[in-house]
Amino acid sequence: MNINYNLSHSDFLAYQLYTSSKSKLHNKKRLRSRVIIPIFYILLALFNFYKKGTYTLGIGFIIIIIIAIIWFVFYPTYSKWRYKKLFNKHIKEHYKNRINKPIEISFNEDGVLNTKDFISESKISGTELKAFIETTEHVFIKLASDLSLVIPKHAIENLSELKKHIVGLGAEYVDELNWK
Repeated sequence: MNINYNLSHSDFLAYQLYTSSKSKLHNKKRLRSRVIIPIFYILLALFNFYKKGTYTLGIGFIIIIIIAIIWFVFYPTYSKWRYKKLFNKHIKEHYKNRINKPIEISFNEDGVLNTKDFISESKISGTELKAFIETTEHVFIKLASDLSLVIPKHAIENLSELKKHIVGLGAEYVDELNWK
């Protein structure tokens, strides 16, 4: 089985966003930002309200509470936008020489995965394949070293055969078809 394809900017972006969404560190950071900033606003409002206790500060207290609630509700949307912007910059800077370059993946009967791109060739033992991750538009083959091969689905002629082959080598199948 041979797979020939080129990776576009959007393919690299999809991989970066997927790995970020599954990263415990990134998820903790997003949760902290979503919770800590509204708590800070509420504490600030309470401090000012109890320190001065006037009617005008009561209105300010309500406004700060509303801002805290708005932050908490809309932070996930802001976070998605911000991470996408950061990853776009990262891809433009670090992957600019790899975009739209030909990549070839082939399999030996021995269970060895051969990859070839414009710079290098690699042989990957089938035992080093950790996971076969399937999203709606991509397949990510995660290696034991936590590196991944990114394959757009449109480049795969027979997805079920590829899945069967990779899982047959001991990789775990991960269904992420609902991931956005």
